[in-house]
Amino acid sequence: MKKISWRKISFQKLFDNDNFVRIFAIIAAIVAWFAVTVSQIPQRNRTIVNVPVSINYEGSIPQSLGLQRIGDTEFTVTVYVTGKNATVQKLTADDFIATVSLNNVNQAKDYTLPIEVTKKNENADYVINSWSDTEVTLTFDKIVTKQFTLEISTPKLSAADGYILETPYADVEDITVSGPQNVVDRIDRCVMVLDNEGELTDSLSVSGTPTLLDKNGAAVTSEYLTVEPGTVEVTVPIYRSKKLTLEPQFVNVPKGFPLEKLKYTLSQNAIMVAAANDIVDNQDTVILGPIDFRTVDIGKEMTLDVTLPAGFINTENVTSVTITFPSYGMTSKTFSVPRSNFVFENVPAGYDAILTTSSLENVKIVGDSTIMDSLTSDDLVASIDLSQVTAKKGQYTVPVRVYCQNRVLAWAVGEYTTVITLQEKAE
Repeated sequence: MKKISWRKISFQKLFDNDNFVRIFAIIAAIVAWFAVTVSQIPQRNRTIVNVPVSINYEGSIPQSLGLQRIGDTEFTVTVYVTGKNATVQKLTADDFIATVSLNNVNQAKDYTLPIEVTKKNENADYVINSWSDTEVTLTFDKIVTKQFTLEISTPKLSAADGYILETPYADVEDITVSGPQNVVDRIDRCVMVLDNEGELTDSLSVSGTPTLLDKNGAAVTSEYLTVEPGTVEVTVPIYRSKKLTLEPQFVNVPKGFPLEKLKYTLSQNAIMVAAANDIVDNQDTVILGPIDFRTVDIGKEMTLDVTLPAGFINTENVTSVTITFPSYGMTSKTFSVPRSNFVFENVPAGYDAILTTSSLENVKIVGDSTIMDSLTSDDLVASIDLSQVTAKKGQYTVPVRVYCQNRVLAWAVGEYTTVITLQEKAE
């Protein structure tokens, strides 16, 4: 291919070319038009968006009054300006100051406050014509915190036959609510309403959100309220009913006494209780007492408290029963227990125990009449337990327990003591 030599091209010849002349004329006309236009329009309008509005809360009157802004805290405006093209072309949101004065805010309410926009550089060569929002609505109120006792409602739940629906409870007792005072003051109650429905045979656990209600039962809601905890765990206890036998318990029962032959009557032999399924099956009786057997006498009445095991509910609300020991067919006598009928137990090592009296007088024995007719002092045993006596020689007043031999239906009533002497054994 033959190379073109630019040195051989003549501009004069270009202008002799009609096509070239036409194109050149068009370009020259455009440049001239643009120059004239610029020279004739020295000012230009410009729109600046997202100019932040400054609301200075620190050190303000509402801050000194304990009022806080409620709701949105960030606002922007669009600013419209006019100026030389070279100047306004460079403007950004940082070249403006948009402010709201809080000098008139002195109580809790809504305020419509003017927005003022100025140039950051007062000497800048352009004019602010207007801005998009001339006012802003702000809400001021005190932030308060209040506690409410959590109420639980189960309108659609019931217990199946033979079961009891007990009072539901939550994993917290109180709900803490924080927010604007005018909203918090409207709250009257805090309720957890369970939508579950049906007849229950087992306890139910449900998670849910508490509802805040006013005095008329209408819900109080606000995006500015904080509720703690926001979610609670509610348990609806379901207990099963069962009849438990009442059974008295005795202590200080004489050795060999046939307790199964002891007669007595209870004002109530059983009570209805309720408990969770996992524990009610393991309980058949309720223990009454204990009763000190040394206080049991002919025709005696005692009031015994009814105390249920943990987890049981006394559905009949029976708090006590009366136990009565019979008088018919029973009699009593007074005996003197001879020295020969005393027995020492747990004598300290290296010591001898010596009874200082010849007998134990005025021991009251009660029992079945047929047995008492033939009972003598020789049938009685006086036992002295020295396990609680300090191993040191000297005299001691010690308790004596008297009982009848041969497992007969007779026993000693009352408490008895005697005096003994401890002395070291002879080597």
